[in-house]
Amino acid sequence: MSFFDKIVEQLFPRRHTENVPVLEEALERNQDFRHKMFLWQNSGAHHRLAYQFWEAWQLKKNQQLADFQVHILKINGSNGIAFTYHPQIGPEPFQFFFDYLRDKTLQIGYQLYTSDRRIYLRSHYTETVEKHYLKPPIDLRVENGKFLPCNQLYGNVLIEYVQIDDQPSFIRLMAHYYQDSLYQPPLPFDDFVKNVLL
Repeated sequence: MSFFDKIVEQLFPRRHTENVPVLEEALERNQDFRHKMFLWQNSGAHHRLAYQFWEAWQLKKNQQLADFQVHILKINGSNGIAFTYHPQIGPEPFQFFFDYLRDKTLQIGYQLYTSDRRIYLRSHYTETVEKHYLKPPIDLRVENGKFLPCNQLYGNVLIEYVQIDDQPSFIRLMAHYYQDSLYQPPLPFDDFVKNVLL
């Protein structure tokens, strides 16, 4: 550690671990970003990219290779898909695609709960995670004085765009569902992916 590093460490001691972000802020898009995304969507590029990922997902489910990499994620209480960045896409369109997935999720009846950006200092790299978290509308119904199970649609939706050292890495689309008597079973995840990609 150099003399300068020692001084900086004494003035600003590290109070974080790798799992605690050094920066956490609301995710807000400026006018320039929104304008570029508007032009991207008007060009029809969003449909082409969504369809390419749809095709890659279909091939992955059949254990076949595709031009774009997708990963199927399945853990107890969650279903998901991850879209790996490919240089053919370009950094800006990939980030636009992240917001496009949010917009498509809103169109099928979800409500945006929060959007934020977090930056983590890992041991050998910096990780930036932009996140949209969406929830189905509250569905409280009473019949004969009893609450009926809530319709959770596909579950709570988490969309994350991950950058490593300011370079696009992947977008993760997850649906976390509840498995108890207060909720109806979630709708099929395949239908959710179809709704947001096609």
